[in-house]
Amino acid sequence: MTGISSLGHRSLGTPGLKREPAVHRRREPEPIVLRRPETRRLASVGFAAEKDYLALARMTAMHVAGLLGLPIGRVTDLRLAVDEACSLFLNLDASAASGSARSGSAGSAPAAGRPVGRLSLRFDRTDATLRIRVTGPAPWRRPDEDDLGWTMLCALVGEPRWETSDGIGTLTMTEPIPTGRR
Repeated sequence: MTGISSLGHRSLGTPGLKREPAVHRRREPEPIVLRRPETRRLASVGFAAEKDYLALARMTAMHVAGLLGLPIGRVTDLRLAVDEACSLFLNLDASAASGSARSGSAGSAPAAGRPVGRLSLRFDRTDATLRIRVTGPAPWRRPDEDDLGWTMLCALVGEPRWETSDGIGTLTMTEPIPTGRR
């Protein structure tokens, strides 16, 4: 007598029924899909390349870092880093205008009749990092790695990256975002 259980299987207690060994299907491994981390623009601001507008850059940096829930120490470090990054564009530009590579006259007004450039500041977030980019007219020379401003920038954000292309300079800084933050 062969019995059928309510699930439609033969009952194990039936005489003459041999239990078949379980067949283990080998699962194919899931393909590894490499994806580029999604980048989300958190803020973008453009302003005249003049020292009077650095406060706008500093406040934007503080606000973005605060929204990400970074500790107050990192918020103030990022504020200072953004100030230094923007100042590098201004200082190098002022040095070029005065014709002296080492004068470092920070905050000098642009030469009379000379158009003022614009700086662009962008804050982008990937999965685990905050990327800050300052872009503006490329100074006539690259920042000096022995300069106090560059040294401070390296101390605040690790490895800033300077690039120049088609007359545009870009300074990129990356800040890790602790896991569990917005």
